[in-house]
Amino acid sequence: MPISGLRDALGRLGSLPQSLASLRFEVDRRSLVEVSSLILILFVAAALRELPLRWGAYLTAYDPFFQYRVAEYVVENGFSAWFSWHDTLSWYPMGRDIPHSSFPGLPFSAAALYMILRTLGVEVSLRDVCIHFPILMAVVTCLVVYLLGRDLGGGAAGIFSSLFVAISPAFISRTSLGFFDTENIGIFGMAAVSLLFLRSIDGGRPLIWRLLYSSLAGLALAYLYASWGASKYMTGLLTLFILSTLFTRHYDRRVLTSYCLTMFIGYLFAISVPKLGPRFLLSVENVTVLLLVVTLLVYEAVRPRIALRRLIIPALILAISALGVALLLQYVGIAKPLTGKFLSVLNPSKRPESPLLESVAEHKRAVWTSFFMDFGFILPLSVFGCYVALRGLDERKLYALLFYLTALYFAGSMIRLTLILSIPAALMASYALVELLTPHIQLVAGWGRERRRRVMGVGREASMLFIAFILIATMPTIWRAASTSYRPGTFASSAVPVQIGGEYPQDWPQALTWMRDNLPEDAVVVSWWDYGYWIETVAGKRTLADGSTRIQRQIAQIALIMMLNESRSLEILRRYGATHILVFATFNPNNPRQQWPFGDNVKWSWMVQIAGLNLTDYYSNRRYTEKFYDSTLYKLMTMTADPEHFELVFASEHHFVLIYRVRY
Repeated sequence: MPISGLRDALGRLGSLPQSLASLRFEVDRRSLVEVSSLILILFVAAALRELPLRWGAYLTAYDPFFQYRVAEYVVENGFSAWFSWHDTLSWYPMGRDIPHSSFPGLPFSAAALYMILRTLGVEVSLRDVCIHFPILMAVVTCLVVYLLGRDLGGGAAGIFSSLFVAISPAFISRTSLGFFDTENIGIFGMAAVSLLFLRSIDGGRPLIWRLLYSSLAGLALAYLYASWGASKYMTGLLTLFILSTLFTRHYDRRVLTSYCLTMFIGYLFAISVPKLGPRFLLSVENVTVLLLVVTLLVYEAVRPRIALRRLIIPALILAISALGVALLLQYVGIAKPLTGKFLSVLNPSKRPESPLLESVAEHKRAVWTSFFMDFGFILPLSVFGCYVALRGLDERKLYALLFYLTALYFAGSMIRLTLILSIPAALMASYALVELLTPHIQLVAGWGRERRRRVMGVGREASMLFIAFILIATMPTIWRAASTSYRPGTFASSAVPVQIGGEYPQDWPQALTWMRDNLPEDAVVVSWWDYGYWIETVAGKRTLADGSTRIQRQIAQIALIMMLNESRSLEILRRYGATHILVFATFNPNNPRQQWPFGDNVKWSWMVQIAGLNLTDYYSNRRYTEKFYDSTLYKLMTMTADPEHFELVFASEHHFVLIYRVRY
């Protein structure tokens, strides 16, 4: 070797420690920026959801009051007592079998957290734990989504994914202060199962790690089954993914192994949940899973004997046959079919057949404006992310693509399910954003050995403008998130989100407090089903129906009470032994002739339909009919009911809530 060449080689060798140190510094700096950004995002996620505290620390909406009441029962009586609890306050006179009509995951989690905090010496009430539990779960979910995004597209994609979920109005609406409901665990469970399952099928990991991740995915799925009725979606998504690996030739034995172990552990715990039980395995989606597993095991048995390319079409035929058998078992009555809310999501045209289901605002079909209000620029970014994923399709991208497309369909079918779309939309949008911004950021920052002068035909200045445009385009979503968060909850505003005299009305807290303190212990209060959870939890009084809509016939009887004339209503009230009746009428207190669309004054049309009455008998040619003016509801709302039978005993501050004693 020439002397000069040797000298150059020694020089490069001598500079190696410096180069390694520089590389280590660069890696450490990037890691520090990434961790700092994640911590800031988690703080923003918590802060946004804490904003309603300005109007007080309240539970909000309706269902969270039931979940709190269950958690309170568990704390006072023990976890085992829940499995035999027959509630006598709801659905009078039958009562409600709580373990067979509700999920234990959420109240058990809050009760356990409360007990742990008390054991550690933290002075906190169960109510405070339940009020802040959604925020805790939102933060944990943002962390899981970061890991999911990082696995999909690197650290930057993870950061953007976490940010988009943190500021998603759809996600905030279900994880804000006081929204103590099953979605808290549901969305976390979906993200956790996705993260762990995808890691379990990673061929680059040792077998022991893949089995560990499969087991953890199964436990996360079990937690989801025990907490949320919409867990059916996760079962369907995993099954669809397995089928899609056959079509896209990404199928491998490790995929089947992970799938079997995950589903087995999930089912093992699911059948111990009273609401599900062993019959849970006979529902059509789970029968499909079992048949698919059997089919794939047969496929694995013959696979070594036949060339792979000759097996693809028979494997697909077998998989489709398994789906056909599942549908056949449903038809003959062996497998339980999808019904009610789940069927209406798959087929929205079925929803008008159930006025009770259709009457719930969150069950409406989503419109494009709602998509843009909830997602803004994230939506077109996520669509572009699908295109980018298809260009380099692998197992993770295939899963994310299926997650996104199915969630998009369900979100369009039912506006409530935009919540589910928040995670895959964030993942796909962040993946697209990183693909779009990386070359421009490299150009602006001058990364690489030589500073690049142009990227995709544009110069450094144009790249700076492009980056600025992308960042500015996300600002409306952030603004929407902040404005959505900075509102009082349903209970804090008495379900009337209008300020009166500079403050939100407190009619419902006043009415419920009065009922708790003044009505007899054996009082039976009739009201529209929406308010049942409030009356049972806050006032502690018996109701004919709560917010679960379990017994449609009894809700129809309440609708008849409201929409028939007084004499006929009294007959039904006597049958139930009702002592009081409550109406919620939202007329502008400053202009009583103006209606606000929040109370029974606008819900009456659904009462008519749910009762099986003819709507045109009450409203025809854009006018109310005599039958409407003669209805018990109208007379109670306008305080013109016969005082011999309906004695007004309480009127809230703005006369929104009126309570009558029923006199026979």
